[in-house]
Amino acid sequence: EEYPRLKATEPKPLPTVDIKRVHSSDGVVVEGIGDVAVRFSKCCSPVPGDEIIGFVTRGRGVTIHRTDCINVINLSNEERGRLINAEWDTQFAKGESNTSYLAELKVVANDRVGLIVEISRQLADDDISVKGFNVRTTKDMQAILNVTIEIKTKEQLERVVTRLKNLRDVTEVERVSGLG
Repeated sequence: EEYPRLKATEPKPLPTVDIKRVHSSDGVVVEGIGDVAVRFSKCCSPVPGDEIIGFVTRGRGVTIHRTDCINVINLSNEERGRLINAEWDTQFAKGESNTSYLAELKVVANDRVGLIVEISRQLADDDISVKGFNVRTTKDMQAILNVTIEIKTKEQLERVVTRLKNLRDVTEVERVSGLG
């Protein structure tokens, strides 16, 4: 008679938690528990094809960074415990989705008449949507352009960079990592 009463007062075992791979609608696969909100960091602007990692935020889900992001590299040991494995879903990595991502490029060139027109024409020929364009010139006649473009994959971004580098008077094209 007493056995059922004692059994009812025994502490119950804690439930087990399955860690599973959760797909987000943004094309990222995150190892996590249940549904997770995913957003992309603005500091490094990851695009499909980049090596990525997730950072569990307080109250905003998981923020996706490039593994070479200066903010990830400079995390404290305590914050490193909040990193979580993430990777691109295969259809996004291959550019098979309709999702686009922003990437910022810094273009340095010898300033001349028609330079901006040629850069714009090259982007248009490559069917690249420009979302931001900022130009300044230095005293030594260098033009520095910051161009924000919309792309689908890292391969597409690399093609754009290569084609811009091949334009006359362009001396440097690099992907901007953000503020860091």
